Amino acid sequence: MTINRLAQEYKQQYEALSAKIDGLRPLLYVYTGEDLYLLRKRIKVYYDMACECKRISDMLTHYYDDEEAQNDRLN
Repeated sequence: MTINRLAQEYKQQYEALSAKIDGLRPLLYVYTGEDLYLLRKRIKVYYDMACECKRISDMLTHYYDDEEAQNDRLN
């Protein structure tokens, strides 16, 4: 598996988690009490996971950028 393919996998996971969050968000207006608390907790976990997937995807996508910029400065 190449770095670009791995970056794409992380991006797909980010999009899937974002869609899951978007699907749960309307329930915030319906739930109350402990159910609301648990829903917010679940959304927070998904949000943290999505942010991490996005960060890793961006890092892998630009993995060789620093190396290429450094080579350009040397030439």
